[in-house]
Amino acid sequence: MTGPAVAPTVSGSVLDRFAERCRTAPGRPAVEYAGRQLTYAELDAAAERVTRRLTVDDVAGSVVALCVDRSFNLPVGVLGILRAGAAYLPLDPGYPPPRLDFMLRDSGAGLLITQRDLADRFPVPEGTRVLLLDAAPSGEPGPAPAATAGAENLAYVMYTSGSTGTPKGVAMGHGPLVNLIDWQCAASDCGEGARTLQFSAFSFDASFQEMFSTWAAGGCLVLVDEDVRRDPHRLLAHIDDHHVERVFMPFVALQALANAAVNQGRYPRALREVITAGEQLFVTPALRRFFGALPEARLENQYGPSETHIVTALRLGPDPGQWPGLPSIGRAIDGARIDVVGEDGGSLPAGESGEIAIAGPVVAHGYLGRPGPTAERFVPDPLGPPGSRRYLTGDHGRTEPDGLVHFLGRGDGQVKIRGHRVELGEVEAAVKALPGPADAAVVVHGEPGAGRRLVAYVLTGASGELPADARARLAETLPEYMVPVAVIAMDAFPTTPSGKTDRAALAALPLRISGTGTGEGHDSVEQAVTGLWESVLGAEHVGPDDNFFQLGGTSLLAAVLTTRLHEELGVRADLETLIQQPTVAALADWIRRRPATDTSGLRATPR
Repeated sequence: MTGPAVAPTVSGSVLDRFAERCRTAPGRPAVEYAGRQLTYAELDAAAERVTRRLTVDDVAGSVVALCVDRSFNLPVGVLGILRAGAAYLPLDPGYPPPRLDFMLRDSGAGLLITQRDLADRFPVPEGTRVLLLDAAPSGEPGPAPAATAGAENLAYVMYTSGSTGTPKGVAMGHGPLVNLIDWQCAASDCGEGARTLQFSAFSFDASFQEMFSTWAAGGCLVLVDEDVRRDPHRLLAHIDDHHVERVFMPFVALQALANAAVNQGRYPRALREVITAGEQLFVTPALRRFFGALPEARLENQYGPSETHIVTALRLGPDPGQWPGLPSIGRAIDGARIDVVGEDGGSLPAGESGEIAIAGPVVAHGYLGRPGPTAERFVPDPLGPPGSRRYLTGDHGRTEPDGLVHFLGRGDGQVKIRGHRVELGEVEAAVKALPGPADAAVVVHGEPGAGRRLVAYVLTGASGELPADARARLAETLPEYMVPVAVIAMDAFPTTPSGKTDRAALAALPLRISGTGTGEGHDSVEQAVTGLWESVLGAEHVGPDDNFFQLGGTSLLAAVLTTRLHEELGVRADLETLIQQPTVAALADWIRRRPATDTSGLRATPR
């Protein structure tokens, strides 16, 4: 066991910390976007205007959905909802409309806050009122209510992938978040007024940590547009140009940022604290070079599922050359207790591996409207006071005598893809819903990082064939990170001795994504680009008209490709370049037209 035997009492709401800063430093910048800043007083006033519009509907104690872009609308909307005594439900406008529709209906949200250009993005359930932040209020606003939320009230509902094919909404109270923010402020190397990047997806719980740990310390939240956020090269420039001092990033995004920095020889000198969570941290040569060039910056590895938020942390030492290749997840934060338990639920001694269980004032209420799954994972805490619970994570780990916790992976169908939690069962359910498959198995191919991708293997039914647009159909219901890069038909699945599908054998199969090419490119530039695509995508037979993204390319693989383009061809490109020139032929033509590019000596990369 690691952490306190008796959990501390947590009181108040996350708004208390923000309100204190509004009182003590009203003129200090609280949020920055597109060259403009809002002070704490201005952000507070903007949020109050939203709250007054909400009090007409008496939303206190309910769930209010929020679907906005990465602008001032995001922090203003979150604060306005919380001040009204409601919990916010973040809806990512990039998600497929059916998924957004499900989240709205399942959460029971009676009110959706959005903006004009997103209002028609998805159907709104009957009875759900829509409030446009960028439209003039209709009618008289209600009175400004006093903040009444306490530790037990809901703060947000965030949906995670579900093993049965149905996403689950994690209902998180103010108490665990107050505990997290208070610990984060005490533990951070960033002082008063530090500038923090708002990088995380709004539907990812780290976005809350970015916002409220910044405001609790009187800092400034630096917003970034989605197209910049997804491009490591432009993101690096944004962090450097805007003097960002702290970032929160999953490993795969941090690795892409480090590669971009090494590739450009540009290091953001203001950076003081980098916090990574969401997936296993691997210390790569690029990370060592990145932090070696930034001796004032520190790297911290944090761990915590959505059902508790962050519960452990490890601050790595000042010399990147001495970092272990696979760091531990650290020790319990204030208030959290980490147990490693056996199959009988009993605590295991240090050194023995088992399931990680989390207790203390860090545990969420459960899954919204899902009493069965809640009872299965949120169980009575035998070591806590009467009525207390602990969360069984499904993660495997072990502890050391000094309380250090090591993460050892999963024993079920849950994986991490680019920092997102994915239940393979949910992806399989979507694949099985396509016309054609009689059965499906989804596995992960590739090494940790940008190359980690989902692949669906299917047994075809009576029709004997799959729809040619299988991936496009899956993208209509699944978020982009959950869409397999390939859907591959098989005559039979490999099986274990017990007759079950052998998923390990499927994952070990060589993955070759095939394009439409039948021969060499027509010149050295096209041949070189083709070779790079095949290497980065793990593809074969890539032709001049094949589309990088349709072959399974992602924004992070695009970052790998742009780095390789610079290293091997001397060409500087970014994500926007690939979006505008998505085919081999188009990109090759773009390279030929670059005035500083000497294409005479280009050679195709070995495939």
